[in-house]
Amino acid sequence: MEQKAQVVRRVDDRTAMVAVTRKSACSGDCHTCHGCPHPDETVVVRADNLIGADAGDQVIVESATGRVLRLAMLLYIMPLVLFFAGYFAAGGGEGRRALAGALAFAAGMAVCVLVSRGMKKNHREMHFTISRFAE
Repeated sequence: MEQKAQVVRRVDDRTAMVAVTRKSACSGDCHTCHGCPHPDETVVVRADNLIGADAGDQVIVESATGRVLRLAMLLYIMPLVLFFAGYFAAGGGEGRRALAGALAFAAGMAVCVLVSRGMKKNHREMHFTISRFAE
């Protein structure tokens, strides 16, 4: 996956801190929706600086698409799958099934939080590489 970013500062000869603007899932038509307070969020991440970009340069950063998709699946799909698994696996009435589904969903969210914290603790966050200067 490629994104446009701006180099904030060089850490050393091979590493730089870049500001990447993450777009929201909506189209950004806030004047028609008013659904979210901040459609764009800028995050500063560490990136391999293979091209020698300096502070202020507009660059293209790359990240592994497969890893992004796996993390998205973990975050969005797994809790939902666990909800339905808990719902249909539980015996009894509707209330008991709903409770089992809700507990399974909560367990899925807890797994997401633990994976996220583990990645941060072990420095296994998303890996970015500056591939070229932006045009």
